[in-house]
Amino acid sequence: MVIAWALVVALAGPARADVHGVPLPRGTRVDADTGRRVSGKGYRDTVDFVRKWLSRNGLAHRQLGPYRVRGVDVTRFVSEDPSTPWLAIHVWRQDGKTWIAVIERPASPPLDEAPPRE
Repeated sequence: MVIAWALVVALAGPARADVHGVPLPRGTRVDADTGRRVSGKGYRDTVDFVRKWLSRNGLAHRQLGPYRVRGVDVTRFVSEDPSTPWLAIHVWRQDGKTWIAVIERPASPPLDEAPPRE
């Protein structure tokens, strides 16, 4: 029984990592120097991966980019659904590496969106 269970787990392969409910491309790892995530895919493939995941799940979002600033390619996906645990997904390419960051939604709204106090 134990051997059968071990075989099933081994054949299933590694689980896909996610951050705040957002799946990351296979092969994504944490960079030892910066602690940030390096995508397991190239820039365009990572952007397409995120875009397809958002569309497939019907999540309301706004895409900013791709655009280039000071030699860095950037695409941002901003959630327009207040129920998502993430606020934004940033994908950028710098010095030949594609990075991905999932920004957690803050517990309280920003000051400009907070109701006025009396």
